[in-house]
Amino acid sequence: MKKMKKRIALTLAILMMTSVVIGCSSANMSHPSDKSEGSPGWEHGQDFDSPGAPEAPREKLPNAIERKYIQNGELALRSSDVDKTYESLVSLTERLDGRVVSYERQVDDDYGWIHMQVAVPFGSLSEFMDVTAEHVTRVETKTVTSEEVTESYYDTKTRLQSTEDLIEHYRGMLKKAETIEDTLLVQSRIDELTIELESLKGHLKLLDSWTQESRIDITIRLESDPTITKPEVTWKTLKWSDVGYLMKNAIQKVGIGIVLGFQYFLVVLVYLLPLIVLLVLILFIVWICRRRKRKRKARQAAPLENVSPEGYRHSEDPVQRE
Repeated sequence: MKKMKKRIALTLAILMMTSVVIGCSSANMSHPSDKSEGSPGWEHGQDFDSPGAPEAPREKLPNAIERKYIQNGELALRSSDVDKTYESLVSLTERLDGRVVSYERQVDDDYGWIHMQVAVPFGSLSEFMDVTAEHVTRVETKTVTSEEVTESYYDTKTRLQSTEDLIEHYRGMLKKAETIEDTLLVQSRIDELTIELESLKGHLKLLDSWTQESRIDITIRLESDPTITKPEVTWKTLKWSDVGYLMKNAIQKVGIGIVLGFQYFLVVLVYLLPLIVLLVLILFIVWICRRRKRKRKARQAAPLENVSPEGYRHSEDPVQRE
């Protein structure tokens, strides 16, 4: 029994060393030999008590491997209508069988921007970057980045295959384990390799995603956006283009001032509207009261005007007085 435990421990140590060698030599795009001459252990396709191990078959390296690249882009645009430019870019993305990854919008009368990210199939990045979207007045930034990940991609793929083979080998050893201690030891190694396998699968899936699609970060700003830094203009170097810019800026500021003044007048008018209504109502009541007072005075003064100084009414007939 002790001899058996020693052989199992030695076998596990050899297999761990073999796993390290496989990971280091995977850049050569071939599986290393699992042969360990003169040392007892469990190897691929070998019985538990077999003293040796046959050499694992090597994979033939293809004459021309497919190179893997990560290509992304960045665009900064100025537009007279950011919504129309956004719709144009979405239409272009759909025409290239791409998709909109994210979208963020903030647009007012004088200030507006849209930030979006799109993904297009690998190989369509150049066509996307060369097309000018609608209502674009200026392309401020156009950047394309490319990174080759061929070695990392195939290294991960080879390590994944090697890890799967080792797991299958340990499962075969697990079936032949005779004691609980041996079972736990082999199962522990299987669990470690399973975690490593899932990590490699996730990394390979991420590399597949990066190399199958190109992503473009796009920022669209309104042409008249006041938050964008304007070129510094000095009187010493004033040009006709600078004069035009200053005149346009002055007209815009005057127009904005007039509009703002009218808008604030309307706002103040709305706030004062209840007071104005109350004041009009008070003046109307005062006018009515004064009018009634004048009428009352007029009625009181009418009889006195018809009486003579001697005390007789002007309306009476002289014959009647006699």
